[in-house]
Amino acid sequence: MKIHRWVHFPLSKIAALLRLKIRGWLNYYGVFRKSEMRRLFKVLNQRLVKWVRNKYKRFKRRHWYYALKHLKGIAKSYPNMFEHWKYEGFRPC
Repeated sequence: MKIHRWVHFPLSKIAALLRLKIRGWLNYYGVFRKSEMRRLFKVLNQRLVKWVRNKYKRFKRRHWYYALKHLKGIAKSYPNMFEHWKYEGFRPC
């Protein structure tokens, strides 16, 4: 999925578009492969960091860590925005 190219959507719209897909991943991998969930949501969070860098001009030329720090702040303020952020181990770290 090319989430990092969806810069015309706000983050809340991206969360709404991915809500059912993430919930399905949680239901399937939560039963059979809990260890795979960490990798899966790490990649998703990396895509969201790329989205932040592409969406906001101030993060484009800076180190990727600043975009991650911005995403951590959003996850802390709105922990229920994405389905996987509701669980402690899957927030951006």
